[in-house]
Amino acid sequence: MMQQAEVITEPRTLKLLTAGRRTRLPHIVELRFARSEGAFFVLAGNRSSDWVLNALAGSPRVRIGQMVYPLTVSKATPQEHARTIAQFLTRYGAQIVDNWYSHTQLCLKLEPIGPPTFRNAIRGEMDAKVDFESWKNAGNSYFSTIQEAFDSASEEYDFTISHNFINSWIRKRSIRELLQLVKPGDTLLEIGCGTGAEAIQISRKVRQIIATDISQGMLNLLRQKISAKKLENIIPVQARAANISSVASLVRGGKVRIAYSLNGALNLEPDIGKFPLEIAKVLDSGGYFVCSVRNIFCLSETIAHAVVLQLDKITPRRMQPTMVSVGGIDIPAFYYSTRFMSTLFDPYFRLKKMIGLPAFLPPAYLNDYCIRFRPVTSLLERLETILAESFPFNRLSDQTLFVFQKR
Repeated sequence: MMQQAEVITEPRTLKLLTAGRRTRLPHIVELRFARSEGAFFVLAGNRSSDWVLNALAGSPRVRIGQMVYPLTVSKATPQEHARTIAQFLTRYGAQIVDNWYSHTQLCLKLEPIGPPTFRNAIRGEMDAKVDFESWKNAGNSYFSTIQEAFDSASEEYDFTISHNFINSWIRKRSIRELLQLVKPGDTLLEIGCGTGAEAIQISRKVRQIIATDISQGMLNLLRQKISAKKLENIIPVQARAANISSVASLVRGGKVRIAYSLNGALNLEPDIGKFPLEIAKVLDSGGYFVCSVRNIFCLSETIAHAVVLQLDKITPRRMQPTMVSVGGIDIPAFYYSTRFMSTLFDPYFRLKKMIGLPAFLPPAYLNDYCIRFRPVTSLLERLETILAESFPFNRLSDQTLFVFQKR
């Protein structure tokens, strides 16, 4: 009997990777497309859109699945434009074409000029393919793997975060809490700055930020942003959390009044036991440390998986460390209970506040559920504003935002 061939479904969209014409910063858009004669064809509603001008002026690439192609870009002929509309009708349906492409001004032809390079597929945070024992037995170096993962994620990191409702919500809520503490003359210390999205927003309110990260790729992108935006009050430094006192020489007097670490950067520090003393060394007496740390149990995660009968995923964090996916690379992360974190910091800090982040909305990797059930999640957002600081919700969330004050 002839074996049936596996059907491979082509992605519905591609990512067009360009650089800003003046800033040279990464600019990414996700587009529907059609294929013909070895080229990709995309439709633009406005011929003056940044992504259109970037693509025509620079050296763009296109990512489809795990393949990244270098391109030449040209305006399609009228015949190619008409053929692309016809293909869109077949591929996406008349409703989408009528709603999105009825007033299309331009069709671009994206023609690969060489073989593709391979880039790891971006997966959900809890969608790791390797368990910890297999990862450990492969002889991986922890920090080399962490750096490789975040270097790999750096170009698309801002796009991924900004297109995730829950991640954007978490960032906004965290920054709002932090800004309640800062003063215009402060120098802040950030642990795990990533591409600097938080630092850039906060830098408008303070004198200076020392922004640290272990990923050189993330820091390189932050340096590009600093140059493009002329942000002279952000200083990028490569440093890990457990050695953070090494940056004291960069700060006037060797100490800051406020330090912060958002979005679970501390979950990637295997020597977390050393960190409270390290951060205490660079904080003024009475100074504040604000951090968000991923919890070992998340109630909304358990409920979300139970509702859709994914019973094998109800408690994905029960094994520590937990393997997570970053930039398509699987890495170990260490999740903690709020009791553990409170006890860990207690010798040097008073716990002032704990906030569930989010307490009722699902974790960011379940963002698709949040969008699909928007009437329900709108109600959950309102509950966040009322109950996220209350027991037990601030202890059973995806992350908990801690506000510590140095003794």
